[in-house]
Amino acid sequence: MKIQLKNIVMELETVGAGKPTLLLHGLGLNHSIWQNIAGLYKDQARFILPDLRGHGASELGNADGTLEQYAEDILELLDQLGLEKVTLGGHSFGGYIALAFAEKYPERLDSLILIASNAAADTETRREQRMREMDNIRATGTAEFAETLSLRLSDRSFVQAVTREMIAKMNPDSLINAILAISRRPERLHVLSAFTGPLLIVAGAEDLIVPEAAARMMAHANPLAKFVIIPEAGHMPMLAAPRTVGAAIIIGG
Repeated sequence: MKIQLKNIVMELETVGAGKPTLLLHGLGLNHSIWQNIAGLYKDQARFILPDLRGHGASELGNADGTLEQYAEDILELLDQLGLEKVTLGGHSFGGYIALAFAEKYPERLDSLILIASNAAADTETRREQRMREMDNIRATGTAEFAETLSLRLSDRSFVQAVTREMIAKMNPDSLINAILAISRRPERLHVLSAFTGPLLIVAGAEDLIVPEAAARMMAHANPLAKFVIIPEAGHMPMLAAPRTVGAAIIIGG
């Protein structure tokens, strides 16, 4: 379904009935990464699955290259749906957006879930790498970036194929906007420390993008946080182990 926000038309799928659970996908992906989990647990939650700005079938609009703009989209979506509070989960880039949202609007959250994400800022070296990635996308399009990133997301061929296709279909401007927003993010460990609701950190044991130490650092930021590590899963645990990750979302959220 389509939702008209102030600046963009957002694509949205809702599945199930119960506690509102809004899940944000990662960089270059779309809401379909959550469909297995939503199908498995639709009797236990109402899953709200948007395509983020410029991703999937959602418009890019007048983008400003900040996580805060993505977070404002989520606030507007909640208002449009008449939801005062939700469980908010974010995968990777979606987790960065969830943290930006939690910093500004903690009163709108029942609980917060970060999956294969990171509350630290980029190092200067990583920021420079992202600048080169953006330059390359401007020059050659999304195909090379899609190939490189999909190989880091998972060692499972079916996950690589699915994610490669999603990323390659991205509008270059949309992908560049998201990468720029990621590169600008500040450290937000203090957001986790201050969060008073249920907090769940989920990590893949074989994640090549977010090391286990970074995930544990997030969990240690709040003594009430729950930490779940998914064995034999990389950066896409919701695809590698949907039943396990879904159960963690239902119980931890």
